[in-house]
Parts: sequence; C-alpha cells; structure tokens
Amino acid sequence: MGVRCRDGVAAGADSKILRGGEVEYSDKIFEKNNVVMGIEGLTGLRDDFLLLLDAGIAKRGEKITKLYEMKVIVEDIISDLTKRYADRVGDSSPIGVLLAGLEKITGGKAILYFIHGIGYGERVNFICSGHGGPYATALAKYLLSPDLSVEENAKLIAFVISWVSEELDATVGGRPLVAMIKDEDASITYLDDSVIDDMMDKAQIAKKELRKLFPLGFSGNDGPKGVNR
Repeated sequence: MGVRCRDGVAAGADSKILRGGEVEYSDKIFEKNNVVMGIEGLTGLRDDFLLLLDAGIAKRGEKITKLYEMKVIVEDIISDLTKRYADRVGDSSPIGVLLAGLEKITGGKAILYFIHGIGYGERVNFICSGHGGPYATALAKYLLSPDLSVEENAKLIAFVISWVSEELDATVGGRPLVAMIKDEDASITYLDDSVIDDMMDKAQIAKKELRKLFPLGFSGNDGPKGVNR
C-alpha cells in the first residue's frame, strides 16, 4: 500500500508469507539503492526477483541516479519472471512491485511507481495491491489523504493493514512495516514499533465497536435468523 502525501510518500505492507505450504512472517518491504520496494506475489518469485535485481544493478556498471532508471530495471525483471512462471503457476500476474523513492534518488520529489506483473510500471499517487488490496482499498480511500503528512498517512496505513489482517483476509497478517520518504530528504525512515502497536490495538478496538453498531439478527418471521425476505 502506498500514498503520495503532502510532504512525501508512505508505503507499507504486512509480513505474512507462505513458503513451502507453511506460514512464515517476513518483511515485504526492502531497500535497494535508496529505493523502497514493496514486493507482492509468490514468495519464491520474490526471492528470485531480489537476486536478479542485485545482478542487474551490478551488471549495469554505472550508478543509478534516477528512480525512473530503477523502474526500467524492475520492469524488465518482472516481465521475464512472469513470462517464465505465469503458465506454470496458473497466475497471469504472479508478482508485482511498488517502488518508492526520490526522483533523483538522493534529491527531488518523492514519488511512487507500481510495476504490474506484465512488466509495465506507472506512476501512482495511491494504491492498495496484493491479495488484501480489494479489502483495504475502501477503508484506505476514506482515511488516507494527499493533504496529510507522511507521518499521519503512515499511521493510517498501519491501521488499515491491521484492519484487514486475518479476519478479513487470512493471507494478510503479522506486524505492518511502513516506510516514510520525505521530499528532498535522502533518508528513509520507518514508523516506530510503539506507534505500530498502537495502530494495531486501535484496529482491533474499531472492529469491536463496528460490530456493536449492528444487531446480531433480524426479527422477521418469514425467514431464518439474520435473513429478511
């Protein structure tokens, strides 16, 4: 999940993955060459992507000075992985990558790119992707705003991920990790653990309060409990 903010960008993800049929918890947010990457899709392809990215950067020789250059490298890797594995795994888009960084890597405006599984990347101001994306989008669109600061949106990203976690989508879970990049600031910071804990608690409280707004069933006599005809 990523959003363009008043003073930069924020990008976050959950930490639940499936490896060899077993649930594990591992970061889905990575840093390469001062660029934040949120990687979604099959865990094995994520591992391959990171290895191929390191090789691609090393093979390039010259230093990457623009986020667009990183986007092009990532597009080619994603395209190759999808061509190789899409039919084998029965998924036309088995991997996707959210890029967040400064336009000139160490300076400029903070921007977001999303690289789709076909190997096509586009600049975005807001996105909720991955398996839990459809569940997160409605709430995120309501809460997140380009008028809020990076820190404010980062907190809300942690809240939304925690809201979707487990109960709405069993593939989403674990602690959120949220990166923050401010315009003209080459440093990448992360939402503090204590703030994440607070947002996780608030999400659980909000779920309980939401349930209180609705009755457990209806009183209609012409159908089973909970159904009105």
